[in-house]
Amino acid sequence: METNKDAYLRYDPTKENAWLKAIFDALGPKANEYYKVATQQLVTILIIVIAKKQHEHFISDVEANYVGVGLMNMMGNKGGAGVRLRFHDSYLCFMGCHLAAFTEQVDRRNQDFGEICKRLTFPHRADALTSYVTYSWNNGGDEGVSFLENEGVLRDWASTASVFHSDYLIWLGDLNYRINLTEPEIKSHLRQNELDFLVDYDQLTVERRAGRAFTMFEEGAIQFMPTYKYDAGTNQYDSSAKRRAPSWTDRILWKKERARITEADTNKHEAALKLVKYQNCMEMMLSDHKPVYALMEAKIRKIDSKKQAETRSALVRQLAETQDNITKGQISSSFVEFGDVDFMEYKERTLILENTGQVLAPFRFIPKMDENEVCPTWLRVHPISGILGPGEKVVIHFEILIDPTISSPFNECKEEIDNILVLRLENGKDFFIVITGQYQPTCFGVLLERLALMSLPVSEVAVTLDKKKSLRKSIRSSKSSGATASTSSSSTTSGTGTSATATAATSATSTGTDARIQQQATLPKELWRVLNFLWNKNMLCLDYLFLDHGDRVISEYIRRCLDTGEQFDTNVLLSGKQKQSGSDGGSSHENDESSSDENSKDTKENKKEIEFKDEDETVGANSMIDILVAFLECLPEPVIPATMYKQALGAIGSTEAMIQFKNDLPHIHLNVLLYITSFLKDAIKYAPESYRDARITRIADIFTVMLRPAPEYKEQNPPLARQKRAKFILSLLNEDTNLV
Repeated sequence: METNKDAYLRYDPTKENAWLKAIFDALGPKANEYYKVATQQLVTILIIVIAKKQHEHFISDVEANYVGVGLMNMMGNKGGAGVRLRFHDSYLCFMGCHLAAFTEQVDRRNQDFGEICKRLTFPHRADALTSYVTYSWNNGGDEGVSFLENEGVLRDWASTASVFHSDYLIWLGDLNYRINLTEPEIKSHLRQNELDFLVDYDQLTVERRAGRAFTMFEEGAIQFMPTYKYDAGTNQYDSSAKRRAPSWTDRILWKKERARITEADTNKHEAALKLVKYQNCMEMMLSDHKPVYALMEAKIRKIDSKKQAETRSALVRQLAETQDNITKGQISSSFVEFGDVDFMEYKERTLILENTGQVLAPFRFIPKMDENEVCPTWLRVHPISGILGPGEKVVIHFEILIDPTISSPFNECKEEIDNILVLRLENGKDFFIVITGQYQPTCFGVLLERLALMSLPVSEVAVTLDKKKSLRKSIRSSKSSGATASTSSSSTTSGTGTSATATAATSATSTGTDARIQQQATLPKELWRVLNFLWNKNMLCLDYLFLDHGDRVISEYIRRCLDTGEQFDTNVLLSGKQKQSGSDGGSSHENDESSSDENSKDTKENKKEIEFKDEDETVGANSMIDILVAFLECLPEPVIPATMYKQALGAIGSTEAMIQFKNDLPHIHLNVLLYITSFLKDAIKYAPESYRDARITRIADIFTVMLRPAPEYKEQNPPLARQKRAKFILSLLNEDTNLV
């Protein structure tokens, strides 16, 4: 294709005609069986659609268009060209594109893709025969159309179609995504035929997995050599001074199918588009790229217009004959009860909605007055809308999961599992569904600053806060009962005796605002208890410490002890071994010394509820480490605050930068970081010689949970970013020691 400056300013069909001739010449004797359906050129981009002549009568509504996203975001040195057509009653769209070049231009490529999707449109001819298809694209289930809506693209989709308004969208071209490794590294892995390893570093794969581009597309398995960059006329990768790294720049993808309405639909469904072959053409020597090709099979819709007309007429007659056209329905229950809900515990409940009327019953959940969302963030409902025929039923699923991102207000008793959802039948009644449950507070998912200031275990703090709420209600009630009651209450509390109300008031006051105590925060007691159990030479000398996971049941027991303040039972954790010096026996912690007989009784009852495995002490120790890592991973604000993420990585290898970084850390975060790294240094110091290297690698990997970016932060290369985080952990452990 022409790339000189004139090509950007005028259309010249010379190259297009040359390519058409080459294609039909390549068909040989079969050339007469094919014809050109459409072409579209944009400077160096050319898309050609050909078809067999036997299908010509069934191909209609052919439209072609292009959009430039290169110079000034308009001119066509980069952009896309597309052809949309109707084959029988299916709509097909073919997109060819050329995105921004150079390895570091990932964001620009993502932006180019988005601009093409948003700006490229085709005229759409409304047709009663296929109107239901258009309706299905525009009313949920199509990821591409949803992407446009989320990007604020507003158009009259009755007369205009985007690239996504099609049953099949094939997207191909020089997408220009590279491999995030050096040229020597890539070639080394290619020599060993480690294509799967390289795919993990392929920028397009990374961006799709991260949800930043092409998320609504699928691609076949890449089982061919990178298609760029070759010495022209050879099968040898670039040998020039630039030595461009090999990459899969040339790709073919297809749009995912519209989501199935129900799980049953998904299970019964057979893919409408099937990839038969996806390969490159190594024998093509004209360019520094190797072309790629794909062979696909697709199911094509063919509507029986006579049957459709008969069905439509029958429905119209039925509606006309029905005297009661009001939508009617019923639900199996107005209450969804989740019971006790633990942190990170997934629970599901269902109810059934039935159409008891004689007409179609569209339904949907709607936000309550003055609210924007249908349900709170801790609850997921599906399906959220749909249509039921007369007598049909649908199972509505309610799923709850309280994760670290939303657990903090629950642990502080500022939010409860208590909500009402509104389910509306169009042209019918509204159903009000009551959601209830009892969240079990935990130290997991609580800010370090708050944990460090808590004098009581989290479960007791929750009880105290509940008492405060009850007290406030009681006070408001007593005030409203009149002056006589107020006088009586006053005389009761001023005497030598203490009423229940006064006791509650004293308890609430002693805990302070939000159950905090006025003291200098140093460490959360829960973190101290975990490390105090592990931090002794006998424990740190265990061969497989850190290298294996612990037991899930034992880990759950540990978490329960941390939440309730109960002492660790070393018979449980160490499988009948005697208590180690440094285990959480109770003498080292002020709160543990005050445990009552009642607490001891509760502990015994707790142990009866669980059957523990009789394994060696390594299982108990690794269970404690699992809890430590989970505790750190669940912190709403990590040990190293997200705002300091870049600063932390930038401090690697610089003593001055590391000192400044620590000086900038909030007080409690610095204490926790120093405490954990001191423990990890000892864990490496006392590791058995034959297991030391493995322990170092494992520690550097799992304790990257102390360092993570904000959720909205975009990692250009997630695997590489994880390596940097591990390197940062190693740099902390390497300070003032030669162990690492």
